[in-house]
Amino acid sequence: YQMERMNLTDKILKQDASSNTQQVSQAAQSYQGSQNALSVMRKKVGDLVVRAPVDGQLTSLDAEIGQSKNKGERLGQIDIISGYKVRVDIDEHYISRVFIGLMGEASIANKNYKLKITKVYTQVNNGRFQVDMQFEDGAPEGIRRGQTLQIRLALSDETQALLLNKGGFFQQTGGSWVYKLSSDGQTAYKVDVQLGRQNPDYYEVVSGLQPGDKVVTSSYENYTNMNELVIKK
Repeated sequence: YQMERMNLTDKILKQDASSNTQQVSQAAQSYQGSQNALSVMRKKVGDLVVRAPVDGQLTSLDAEIGQSKNKGERLGQIDIISGYKVRVDIDEHYISRVFIGLMGEASIANKNYKLKITKVYTQVNNGRFQVDMQFEDGAPEGIRRGQTLQIRLALSDETQALLLNKGGFFQQTGGSWVYKLSSDGQTAYKVDVQLGRQNPDYYEVVSGLQPGDKVVTSSYENYTNMNELVIKK
């Protein structure tokens, strides 16, 4: 009887051990299934997050709350703020004097920034051609895509020159003479001058005037035959 009881007890213990092993295996499988389900859920949540392929500044977004978008569909535009370039329109008159590496300067928020030409587009449209320029020391803070800048190109080396304001006088004299004011400012008399280079605002004075001289720059249409003018204030 005792032997049968011991055999029965041993059999029950083995069955319990087998049952426990099976339960542990089932629990492990259940845990693994839960982990797999969690991974799937995390992936689905991750798919809802839109990630751009580059770092930059979001300048436009074509999406609304609740709107459905397909995979690969355009959502907006990102500008790489470390790589701004400036597309510049230039009068075709200067096309022979513009080249890659030519420097320019732009004033932004009361601060001057240097730019360099990196590409020249020689095709002329409506009397103008284009160049690409890049900031030498990084783009200014707050600059935006599409913003308009005024850029001064250094078409020649910097030189010291005497400048004369442009005015109507040139139409009558062709730049060969001007009316120069006397020291007391009461009269103006003819002096021969030679003008050189020019920009939209000034003529370069090659000879005939000295720094500090005052000149009548308005039209001389009514008194080109007079050698001296009396200035009335």
